[in-house]
Amino acid sequence: MIIRNNMKDVGSTQILVNNILKNYSLCNYCIGRLISKDLSRRPSSSLGKKFNLNVKQLALKKCFICKDIFERLDQVIDHMIENSSVYKFSTFLVGSILKPSISDNDDYIKSKFRIRGGISIKTQINHEIGKKFARRTKSKISEVPDLTFKINFKDDSCRIHSRSLFVYGRYTKTRRNIPQKRVSCKNCEGKGCITCNFHGLENYNSVEGQITKLLNMKYDSRQVKINWIGGEDKSSLISGNGRPFFVKIFQPHIRKLRFKKRITLDGIELHDLRQIETQPKDSVPFRSNVSIFVKSEIPLKDNLLKKLHYIKKNPIEIHNDGKKIIEKSIYTLRYKKSNPNAVKIFMSIDGGVPIKSFVEKSSVKPNLSELLENKCTCVQFDFKQIDVMCNTNKN
Repeated sequence: MIIRNNMKDVGSTQILVNNILKNYSLCNYCIGRLISKDLSRRPSSSLGKKFNLNVKQLALKKCFICKDIFERLDQVIDHMIENSSVYKFSTFLVGSILKPSISDNDDYIKSKFRIRGGISIKTQINHEIGKKFARRTKSKISEVPDLTFKINFKDDSCRIHSRSLFVYGRYTKTRRNIPQKRVSCKNCEGKGCITCNFHGLENYNSVEGQITKLLNMKYDSRQVKINWIGGEDKSSLISGNGRPFFVKIFQPHIRKLRFKKRITLDGIELHDLRQIETQPKDSVPFRSNVSIFVKSEIPLKDNLLKKLHYIKKNPIEIHNDGKKIIEKSIYTLRYKKSNPNAVKIFMSIDGGVPIKSFVEKSSVKPNLSELLENKCTCVQFDFKQIDVMCNTNKN
């Protein structure tokens, strides 16, 4: 046996191991780990075995440090494989929870015999589990894993976390009276419980509910969270390229999917659905082409309607209860008077403008009621086109 071509190192290491084994029983894994740094070798059972001259003692007693955890790792791997069989994955990461006495005993031996450096007992356990699991499942260890295993040696449990996925898409709404957002489960207030089968919804009778139902089924997940790019009234129609949205898929069992270019659901259609690497952290700027049907309390005056052409010159101000004033712009505007008390307005406007508040007297300045010197009501509004002013990332 040649280690670093230095018999002095081998000899001093053997003396160290002999001194430890006089009073403490150690397994080959722990011996190899403790001496690996001084010998510039990878810690392993085979390294420890070369220096273990006290096999009889080891056969009689448990390892003072690990309590023979390394001898039980095949059982742990079997448990991991059984629990992860319902997931599709190619990468993983292992973490563990040990009894405090194991780490304490490791520190005690290192301190008593002045062993400096080297990897910890927890790191070695995680490494050995990862190596064995990767070999048996033909998967790879990764810092950004599909699955993360947490092995608890205190209660012999194995918890699995599946990394969240992100999906981007657009939807058009072809039927009125479909609300955009969900009604949360009354029992758990949307957090997820047995009553709602953990998806957090009272029912699927909304745009959010239908998207949630589809993606939960496709990814075999329990819950999703949708981030909307703007919103609409339940009576609004969405046409053109559709309203964009981002979805976070929690605990997916399936990781890679391809979608049809168009998916027809109940009153809505999904377009351009695809997985992306992540979703934007900040708000996404967008513009909307909107048609608004407005009714007035008294007949509309033509000379006041002409004022509408000039509101493009200055930004709209949204006053939020003493908070910072938000400015939005109108880029195009035209109108068509259908009868003395009704007008249809077509405009291109920055996203984030509350349409009903823009029509009715409100904290939006200017608003149509003030401009037209009339009490105006927003009967209905539809979105003809929604354009995102940034790119969405693809996988």
